[in-house]
Amino acid sequence: MKCRTNCSNSVRRAGIYSILRGFDFAWICLPSMLRPAAAPKSLERHFVALAAGVLLLVGVLAGILLFQSWRSYSAASEARQAFGSVRATIRVMEFTSAERGPMNAALGSALPVPDSVLANLGAARAGTDRLVDALLALHSAPEDEGKRAELERIRRALADARREIDTRIATPRDALSSQMLWESVSAMVRIVPMWQASLAANAGLVMRSEANAPSLLSLALLASELREQAGLLGSTFTPALGRHRKLTAEEQFRIERVLGRIDELRALIDGRMASYRDARASDAQARMERRYFGEGLAYLAWVREEASRQSEASVTTQAVATTYVPLMGAITEFRDVLLDEMERHIDAHRAGAARLLAVTLAATALLAAALAVALVQFRTRVIQPFALATRIISAIANGLAPARIPSGGHHGEVQEVFNALRVLKRNAAAQMRLQAERDRLIEDLAHMAETDYLTGLLNRRAFETRFQAIRALWDENRPMLALVLFDIDHFKSINDTHGHASGDLALKAVAELCRTTWRQQDVVARVGGEEFAVLCRTRSAQQAVEMAERLRARICACAVTSENGVTFNLTASFGVACVSWSQAESASGLFRAADELLYLAKLNGRNQVQQRTLG
Repeated sequence: MKCRTNCSNSVRRAGIYSILRGFDFAWICLPSMLRPAAAPKSLERHFVALAAGVLLLVGVLAGILLFQSWRSYSAASEARQAFGSVRATIRVMEFTSAERGPMNAALGSALPVPDSVLANLGAARAGTDRLVDALLALHSAPEDEGKRAELERIRRALADARREIDTRIATPRDALSSQMLWESVSAMVRIVPMWQASLAANAGLVMRSEANAPSLLSLALLASELREQAGLLGSTFTPALGRHRKLTAEEQFRIERVLGRIDELRALIDGRMASYRDARASDAQARMERRYFGEGLAYLAWVREEASRQSEASVTTQAVATTYVPLMGAITEFRDVLLDEMERHIDAHRAGAARLLAVTLAATALLAAALAVALVQFRTRVIQPFALATRIISAIANGLAPARIPSGGHHGEVQEVFNALRVLKRNAAAQMRLQAERDRLIEDLAHMAETDYLTGLLNRRAFETRFQAIRALWDENRPMLALVLFDIDHFKSINDTHGHASGDLALKAVAELCRTTWRQQDVVARVGGEEFAVLCRTRSAQQAVEMAERLRARICACAVTSENGVTFNLTASFGVACVSWSQAESASGLFRAADELLYLAKLNGRNQVQQRTLG
């Protein structure tokens, strides 16, 4: 039953401690406030319960605030990371699309393809590969394994398309049909939607986390799609220009379809920009209107007219790439302005969330510290003085020497209480002197009532009385109070084997060893059949353990001779419970603690000393 009670108290205290762990100052101060919880002072118990309740309530409320702030900061950080992946993917899409410019130039060149054209194609591919490597690096964490596998799959598809294009570039021009050229272009075109699909999840996360994300990010994605369609429009001319022939009806239809998609994207961008007011974005849109929708589409219209009215087109794919691709840069510039603005909003949101988290942490710490200081001050200035006054009054009322009455450090009503207690203490001291003579007269009778008849040691009742007296007179000059409980191992076996008279001899031998081992000021008693107790004030718990070990060794070395001449040896098991002056209120649990330690020594094989310091 004792063990279950102790375990329950330990679990309860551990639960309170774990809830309050985030409040550093309160965590330092709370143990000192909880120490008197076991003391029989209802005022202190109520104060401790109130303090724990207040700290728990403040801890819960502060924890909710911290959790909300941390969740906001985490969401902003995740959005920032997701946006980085989205932007990197958009750049990969752009460079993948841009590869088609030098690719078209190489496909439209006569064999052998000029080194400058091949160098441009290699440089474009190297740029794409660098961006893909950077994108993969953003997803290097173990939890991004699925995303990384998806990106690697797209990279392999890109490598396959490049190998097919290299085969077409090396193919003799008279064996290179228009269909083969278009299939090569289509192989590269199909890679871009793969990259677009890969960024969908991260784009959705950004839109969910950022208030401005839906408008800005959707505009940027529309601009990215416009850049792809603009590149596709230029690539649509590759079969005709590469074969130096007139555009077919099917190719005219492809051009019209891409132009229709470009017009649709232009209308969507214009509609969304009408409700978005930003000078940089508006300027970039104006440049896009002038450069691409003005000069770029006008140039392609001229190329289309040239390729439509002649049996053999005079414009080359390299000339189209050289003139048209720079004009598409206005679209990229417009898209990057939107992405820059989006990044600025995300960074500002994340910085604000970080500031809010820091302010919440600081405010929580200050609140916890202020509350802990207030509780400690209230306990020090109000609860402790009145608890001390209660103990002094109780000691005077019971005829015991009261604790030292503080001479200063208190004010107001508290100091008046201590002044009155000094007067009461002096009156009580005079009365005690009058009673001293009577006490001396009854001392002999008291001694007889307190002594065990067999061993000459104190009996249990006398030991308990001495314990209370020593506890009341205990001061900081002897900072450690130790209670030693021990009994003779297998004592019943001694009685059964050698007779009860031999058992009495064993008890007397142990009693004599106690008298020669323990100091004169130590209280030694026989508290049970074969159980003994020692109460001593020591400098340290180690000193009490050393004395117990010395007695245990002497008992082991002791040989008892029974009445029939048989010699037998003894062993004993010890439990040593200690409490320090600073934990004086815990002294009431010494008996229970020492008994548990004695039981533990028995369980662990007997003939040993088990020790624990309370508090």
